[in-house]
Amino acid sequence: MIVHRFAPALLAGAIACSALVSGGCASIVHSGNRTITINTEPAGAKATVTKAGGDIVTVNRTPCTVSLDPKRGYFKGQAFVLKLELEGHKTVELQLQPAVSGWFFGNILFGGLIGMIAVDPVTGSMWNIEPDKIEQKLTTAQAAAIESQAGFTVVLASTLTAGERAAMTQIR
Repeated sequence: MIVHRFAPALLAGAIACSALVSGGCASIVHSGNRTITINTEPAGAKATVTKAGGDIVTVNRTPCTVSLDPKRGYFKGQAFVLKLELEGHKTVELQLQPAVSGWFFGNILFGGLIGMIAVDPVTGSMWNIEPDKIEQKLTTAQAAAIESQAGFTVVLASTLTAGERAAMTQIR
């Protein structure tokens, strides 16, 4: 058997090329679920995370860290709603939105076409979830006024849940 003197270099080149085209940059850097850290002041709030469609993903007490799957489908990121509830405090709902990972664009240099149109979109690695760290202060003054029906509270309609909007009273 004759071994060509360029065989080791060709083998190393073939391995490097196959590694570049067989994986996506984002899936190499951060495959799998994304962790979201949730803290409230005061601590102990019930943190319910639901998918945008309404399916409950997890229920915890703050402070907590949750693991969320960023993939909804091929080239589609999953949105979530985080609901924070603590007795005597105003309920807060926050949107957790999918955002394209910067590492997805690393496929232009390293992951190639396979990484960009197949690996990262199929695995969901092309998506991050934002924000990934939540520090929420829960308010009691508004909650007390609403519960006792003594006085009124001025809020932006865009910050209210559907149930809060339905319970509003128009002042003439």
